[in-house]
Amino acid sequence: MNNPSDDNPSKKNPESPADINGARGQTVIVRNVLIVLLAFTSGFIDALSFLGLGVFASVQTGNTVLLGLAIGSGKIFQALVSLTAITGYIGGVALGARIVDPTPVPQKIWPRAVTKAFIIEVLVFLLLAIVGFSAGGKPSGLVLYTLIALATIAMGIQGAAVRALGVSDVSTTYITGTWTGLISSLVRQRHLTISGEKRVETRIQAAVVIVYVLAAIAGGVAVTNWSIKATIIPVITIVLVIAVARIRMP
Repeated sequence: MNNPSDDNPSKKNPESPADINGARGQTVIVRNVLIVLLAFTSGFIDALSFLGLGVFASVQTGNTVLLGLAIGSGKIFQALVSLTAITGYIGGVALGARIVDPTPVPQKIWPRAVTKAFIIEVLVFLLLAIVGFSAGGKPSGLVLYTLIALATIAMGIQGAAVRALGVSDVSTTYITGTWTGLISSLVRQRHLTISGEKRVETRIQAAVVIVYVLAAIAGGVAVTNWSIKATIIPVITIVLVIAVARIRMP
């Protein structure tokens, strides 16, 4: 009489630890590449928003300083611009956190809720691109405030989504934190023996910082030549992130 377990294909050919570790390693690599793409989006949109709109899309430390300076010097318009940016980012983080928290344990790259957050982000970016194309040259008035709000909401959503991934000391919107994690990791590597996982984290921290800088350069060039119309580029990068994530979903 056959053992019932003999008829179960899943028990006949169990995955070896090497296969499991290999699959997990590939998943981590893909996830890290997508995080770096997200960093490109942040660097690009920060450069574009600062040069074209007068504020940062994700760097709220800078916007907070600009707000204080504007209030202190009596520049009400600049104060309102900075306040719009900060408020938009807060709203984006709140929306992103509501979508991704609590997130289930990911089976592959990350939870489906995180991909859903990026879908919302790309829709906001699409609206930003549409308004940007319609604005033409230098935006002003209500159009300016709308563009600032859309840019910062998108970055707030991304910030909350990346935070939900739980990658230690890695953020695509809070680059000061990534810098801090990178330098701390390099110092620890010099004086201590650390695990391979920590070395991977150090590499992704370095990649995020480098790509952010390169993206800021690209954003500066793009806004000089195309003005706010260059917002279409972040749409393309986020769509690529979503496409790869959905392909890798179980």
